[in-house]
Amino acid sequence: MINILLADGGLMMRAEILAPAGNREAFEAAFAAGADAVYMGLPKFGARAYAANFGMSEMKEVIHKAHLAGMKIYITMNTILEESEILEAAALAEEVSRAGADALIIQDLGLIHYLHHTLPEIELHASTQVSVNQPEQIEKLKQLGVTRVVLAREATLEEIKACKKAGLELEVFVHGALCISYSGQCQFSRIRYGRSGNKGSCAQPCRMEYTLLKNGKPVHASGTYLLSPKDLSILQDIPALQKAGVDSLKIEGRMKSPVYVYESVLKARKAQKGIHLSDQDIRELSLAYSRGFTRGHTFNKRGNDLMNSHSGSHQGIEIGKVVRISKDRIQVELSDDLHQDDGIRFDSERSSTGCRVNFLYGKDGRLKSSAKKGETVQIPFVKGVFNGARVLKTVDSLLEKEVKREVQQTKRQRSVHFELIADGADKPVLLRVLCGPYEAQIERMIAQNPVKRPTAEDDFIKQLSKTGNSFAKTKHIDVTILEPVFVPLKELNRLRDDVLDLLAKQILKPKEIDRKDYDFQINQVRQMPNLLEIQKPQQVINSTELNDDDNQNSKWTIISQFPIQNTHREASLSDQQGLVGVHLGEAPIVSGMNITNSYALAALLEMGYEGAILSPELSDEGRKEMIESFESRYHQKAPVILPVYGANQMMLMNHCPINTALKDGTRKECAECRKADYRLEGKDGKRAWLYGDPKCRMQVFDEDKVDHIDEIQSFKEQGIDSFLLSMSDEDKNQTRQVLERFSKHFEV
Repeated sequence: MINILLADGGLMMRAEILAPAGNREAFEAAFAAGADAVYMGLPKFGARAYAANFGMSEMKEVIHKAHLAGMKIYITMNTILEESEILEAAALAEEVSRAGADALIIQDLGLIHYLHHTLPEIELHASTQVSVNQPEQIEKLKQLGVTRVVLAREATLEEIKACKKAGLELEVFVHGALCISYSGQCQFSRIRYGRSGNKGSCAQPCRMEYTLLKNGKPVHASGTYLLSPKDLSILQDIPALQKAGVDSLKIEGRMKSPVYVYESVLKARKAQKGIHLSDQDIRELSLAYSRGFTRGHTFNKRGNDLMNSHSGSHQGIEIGKVVRISKDRIQVELSDDLHQDDGIRFDSERSSTGCRVNFLYGKDGRLKSSAKKGETVQIPFVKGVFNGARVLKTVDSLLEKEVKREVQQTKRQRSVHFELIADGADKPVLLRVLCGPYEAQIERMIAQNPVKRPTAEDDFIKQLSKTGNSFAKTKHIDVTILEPVFVPLKELNRLRDDVLDLLAKQILKPKEIDRKDYDFQINQVRQMPNLLEIQKPQQVINSTELNDDDNQNSKWTIISQFPIQNTHREASLSDQQGLVGVHLGEAPIVSGMNITNSYALAALLEMGYEGAILSPELSDEGRKEMIESFESRYHQKAPVILPVYGANQMMLMNHCPINTALKDGTRKECAECRKADYRLEGKDGKRAWLYGDPKCRMQVFDEDKVDHIDEIQSFKEQGIDSFLLSMSDEDKNQTRQVLERFSKHFEV
């Protein structure tokens, strides 16, 4: 890394610029633009299943090219895993690490735990899917061997500074798409569309249209994309992030184009140098991909400063409006330049449709290749376009060509330092080459008695500088001639090439990885309680209100994030203490961490927790395998709690669609969500209930309830003795009925 001189005379390390690569073309764009590192996925176990991704052979080629240029490669293995997948994922992790991958980005605590104990040399990065935004959470992850944490996008600058004090490397998103839900906490796509975001198949329901309902009636909002945030861009703030201690500046976008990757890296590097991004820079970033830009949660942006309620897709830049439509032509008045082959979108309240400009006509009807701002042009008719529609440029053909040309022409080389010593005729010439931590040298008998003119120092320097198309670029050359010699240029060139080949082998030498047996042991675990999770005071039911005379309070423990009498505290993402914690705080029982395999449960026990609430993503077969494997391996019952009733929480957002629709979204603690019944209704007619938590984070609950109470005895036979009932919008009578049913089946 390079040191940066601060205004006060101090020094700080330059953070790496980390680029996405969903395919080889995107990698080449990141390479040419000068990224310090690239993250990419394989066909399995990556959270972008629909990216092209890399096969093992191509991945090895990419690692080879990157490492010779001093660039790092991180492999994303950031999906949650069921019991049957852990060993396969671990084997793949070992294979890619032996191939030279510099680190693995992982969400699943079980995989992190298993790799930490069996392959401790592998560098492990905790994915943003782990939702880390507090230093206490990082302290826990240290125990699993994690060396870097990719912070949640919701982390503020002050939280970033606090997290840095925990001592691990920090990776922070600086550009690209935002998830409106805390990453790892989103179940929307899985529940509604059968495509799990935590398994790489998100259907992006946040980018769809919704109507806000208050007590069943539509609420007027300025737009219909109520869950769609703008794209993050805090490139201008890179100096502040580096000063806060951020080690890696991450660009989102493994599904994005090479143009997007190239432009994002280029602008990030420019901002890192302290150069203010110009209007043209912002224009190019917008053309590459943009839903509008925001400084995001990092700088406490809320409401309309955070969200784009008018669109869930790429908007580019506005370049004009439709002024006339005929049978075969659309007439556009331009406010910016337009070229043949550009991509455009016609956007109005009635429709949004796009096309490539294959044919461009002037106002006179003649074909032309380009038009300037202020001109009126015509393009062939496109269905679904209306008078007055905004015209957006979403693809700039000239920018595409320029980036393609730069990627093809850019030659990226790594600086080397040569040291040559010539002792005299008939003595070996020593050539040493140094490159960062790497070094190679060769001694060869190529020095002769000079018959005419001896080889001068400048001759040596000239030839050693000719590294051509190799990975090396000569930065400095030291030549020591103890006695005059003559060295044939052909031999000197061969010596130079051979020592560079030897250096390349040093750089590409596979890392040493010592595989150990998994021998983790756990102490005696305690029985987990039955839990009743509530949102409202009226959901607290006393035993005297039930239909039987048993002491019902002995059957469950009531928990809530709200300060409700006779409940135990349920800690939220940022709260550290409670009986149950949504994250890695000080609560003995953990929920919200997507526990789907026995190794993940062991990871929690290793960190000092007592048990966990199982993930709703866990399949029936996966649950059986997990419970059996835990008991077989650790010789005791798994300390787990199984959710058997309730509305699944589909999202947890640091955004309030209610306040944004009614006001501007900047207010906090207005409690409007608790004054009336608010729902989101999709185009498919399905609804979701909105109810903010005590920290003003919006919970989005599925309107349909999951109900497995009748299966409790079957679950007990599988080895599960503790259960969770979750109340959302239930009233007192509904809550009572659920508890009575639970009591009957639990006691059988």
